[in-house]
Amino acid sequence: MTRLHHIPTLTMLLVLNSILATAQTPTNQSPAPQPPILRKQLMLARFDARPISRVDIREINLAPDQKGPLHKHPCPVVGYIVSGTIYFQVKGDSARILKAGDPFYEPAGAVITHFDNASPTAPAKFILNYLMNTEKQFIILLDNKEQEIKSPN
Repeated sequence: MTRLHHIPTLTMLLVLNSILATAQTPTNQSPAPQPPILRKQLMLARFDARPISRVDIREINLAPDQKGPLHKHPCPVVGYIVSGTIYFQVKGDSARILKAGDPFYEPAGAVITHFDNASPTAPAKFILNYLMNTEKQFIILLDNKEQEIKSPN
């Protein structure tokens, strides 16, 4: 009677073992093909050849309606908007509105007349990549006559 009592348990173990073995058996089917990685150019910034020995990457946060100071950089700067809306203008160029995901370029030595949060209610965040070599500072603040006033470095 004891042997007959274990038959359903043994049968169940054999069935489970068979199912597991089937599930683990590799098939001749190859995995579904992956879509290709897409690389979309967002911006191409051209600048004079210069040595670059380091890249200083900074996150900048502007409060709602906060205006960036009149400034310039001693090195090229590339970046992108993480969140918010920015009113951006390089002296001599047309002003633009930058939104989250938009890239931008600030040429070395160019006066940045506007880098302002365009929203009166939402903060803005952006990432700057300073392409530096021997520069000691990354930003030069200017007065309204475009004369250097101080550096926050």
